[in-house]
Amino acid sequence: MTKLDKITRLAEKADAKSAKRARKKDELADNAIAALKQLGYARTSLRDIAELSGVAVGTLHYYFEDKADLITYCVLRYKSGFMAEMQSILSADVATDQLADRFVKGLSLSIRRDAETHRLWYDIRAQAMFDPAFHAVVAEIEAALVDLVAEFLNRTGQTDIAPRTAYMMLDAPFRYHLQKYLSGDRTAPAEFEDQIAEILTMISTFGVAPTT
Repeated sequence: MTKLDKITRLAEKADAKSAKRARKKDELADNAIAALKQLGYARTSLRDIAELSGVAVGTLHYYFEDKADLITYCVLRYKSGFMAEMQSILSADVATDQLADRFVKGLSLSIRRDAETHRLWYDIRAQAMFDPAFHAVVAEIEAALVDLVAEFLNRTGQTDIAPRTAYMMLDAPFRYHLQKYLSGDRTAPAEFEDQIAEILTMISTFGVAPTT
């Protein structure tokens, strides 16, 4: 075996080890999300997550520096999945009115299907006001959400409103109806669709001056 062959094999082993580590982190994160979305950030300890995952607390510490590091990884993992789903809707080659309808229905479906994980996002976003460990991840996710809304506005021709403003206009009713749904009101997703339809009509009719 040549020296180059040895280097290649070492590199392949390193890549395989890295991939295995990434898969294990994802597995632990998925188990952590299962606990966190039920109990919330404050009531869930690393020991709770370890027990649910069937591993020792030391194993969690091997993959994650601390609880904040684990939560950050979890939130990024599930939120990126949500944004990928919404991005796939925006990528569809359909008429503007159909695109807007699909986008709103996608958000409504997410309330029904992923209510507990969205609750975790709002929990961590609130925690960021008290714990600087979450400042970066919350800022990163919200910037990505604003970019998603910007693409929606461009696709639907709503260019008179700043993406950040539109994001805040969409986020408030999403959180409001999410809370109603989590409280047992199964009409909340449909009400959310109706309210967003009103907001989009207001935007298209009156427009809002862009802000910096």
